[in-house]
Amino acid sequence: MAQLTRQLGFLTAAFTVIGSMIGSGVFRTSNELFFDVHLSPTVILILWAVGGLVALSGALSYAELAAAYPEAGGEFAYLNRIFGKLPAFLTGFISLTVGFSAPIAFTSLVIIDLVVGGISQLQGSQVQVSDFKLRLLAAFIPVLLACFHIARVKVGEGFQNILTALKTILIFAVAFALFFVSAPGSTSAIMPAGATPEFWKWGSLILTVMFAYSGWNAASYLGGEVKDPIKNLPRAMVIGTLVTCGIYLVLNLNFLKFAGLNKETTDLAVNAFSALLGKAGGAALSLLIAFFLVSSVSAEVMIGPRVYYAMAEQGLLFKKLAQVQPKLGTPAFAILLQTAISVIYILSFGFGGTLKLLIFMGFALSFFPWLTVFGLLYAHFVKNTGIIANRPYRSPLFPVFPVIYLLVSTFMMISSLIYSTTASLIAIGITAAGAVSFYFWQKFKH
Repeated sequence: MAQLTRQLGFLTAAFTVIGSMIGSGVFRTSNELFFDVHLSPTVILILWAVGGLVALSGALSYAELAAAYPEAGGEFAYLNRIFGKLPAFLTGFISLTVGFSAPIAFTSLVIIDLVVGGISQLQGSQVQVSDFKLRLLAAFIPVLLACFHIARVKVGEGFQNILTALKTILIFAVAFALFFVSAPGSTSAIMPAGATPEFWKWGSLILTVMFAYSGWNAASYLGGEVKDPIKNLPRAMVIGTLVTCGIYLVLNLNFLKFAGLNKETTDLAVNAFSALLGKAGGAALSLLIAFFLVSSVSAEVMIGPRVYYAMAEQGLLFKKLAQVQPKLGTPAFAILLQTAISVIYILSFGFGGTLKLLIFMGFALSFFPWLTVFGLLYAHFVKNTGIIANRPYRSPLFPVFPVIYLLVSTFMMISSLIYSTTASLIAIGITAAGAVSFYFWQKFKH
C-alpha cells in the first residue's frame, strides 16, 4: 500500500504554520480587551507578548518531539510513542470531531459573512442573501480546497504557499503603511475606567489572545512528508511562530494608536483602515480578512487528515483512511472524511452552533498540547527513553521553555474551569465519551 512520502520543503512547513496562525483573531481580539475589559493599550500589548512567548515555548517543545519522531500526526504520534494508544486516540478523536472540522466550518462561514459585509459596505446597501444560501456558499469553500489538496501533494503545496505568501506580503504592507499614518491623539478619553481583573481572570485573558496564536504546531502534523525533518521541522515551527508573533505585535501597536479615531466604532482595525483608506477602510478590511482566512482554512484542510491517516495506520481508525492514492500521493479518503464532517457542521449548525461547539471544546483543545509537552519532560526525566535522551534537537535553556508552556497553560485551564465551568465540564465529558469509544473500537477490531 502506498504511503506518504517526503515531498515538502522547509518553506511549505513554515508557511503552513503562518497560514494556520494568521486569521481573524489578530483583527478582533484587542477590541474585546480594550472596549469590553477596559485594559490599557500597554497591558494589551503585554498580553500579546505573553501569548507570543507561550506560542514560542510550545513551538520549541514540539520541535524537540518532531525531530525525535518525524512522523505524520503531530500530538497523536508523540502521545502514542510516550503514553500509548488511549491518550493518542483521544487527541485524534478530538481532532476529527472538533479540532479541525469545526474550525474549518466556522471559518468558512465567517469568510462568506465578511465578503457579504464588505460588498454591502462598498455599494452602500445590505446584500440580501438567505441563511441557507450563505451556508451553501460556505460549504463550497472546504469542498473546493479539498480538491486542491487531493490533487497531488505538489498542487496542494503550491496552492498553500501562494496563498500564505500573498497573505504575509499584504499584512506586512498594511503594518508598514500604518506606521506613516498619524494617530488621532490620546486614547484615554474614549476608554472607560475599569477595575483591575482578578488574578485568575488573567488566565482567561491570556487564553483569549492564545486563540489568535493557535496553529503554532501546524508543521508537526506534516512530520511524515517534510524533507530533512530533523532540520526543517524545528526551523519551520520556530521561525513561523516568530514571524507571526512579530506581525501581531506590530499590527496591534498600530491598531491601538487609532483607538480614538471614531468614538462611534468599537473596532480598532476598522479605525486603522479608515485612517489609511478613508470611507472604504471598513469594506477593505472585511475583504482582506476574508482572503486571509482562505489560507487558514486551506492549512486546516491540509494538515488535519494527516492525523486520521496516522490513526488508521496504527489500527485506531478504519484502514481506508490510511490509503494514499498512488498517483496523487495524498490521503484522499482522510481528506474527504474531514470535508464531509465540516460540511455537515456548516449546513446543520450554522454560525452560532459551530461557534458554541468550539467554545465548549476549548478546554480539551488546550489540554492535549499540554499533555504532549508534559510528555516531553516525562520521557526525558522519568522514562529516559533512548530516542528522547539522544534527540537531535534540544531547545535553548532546556527545560525552561517546556516549563513556561506548562505553567501558563495550567493557569489558563484553571481559569477556564473557574469562569467557563459548564463549557469545560462538557469538554471533559466529550473526551470521556472518546475513551469509551476507544474501548468499543478495540473490541470491534478484535
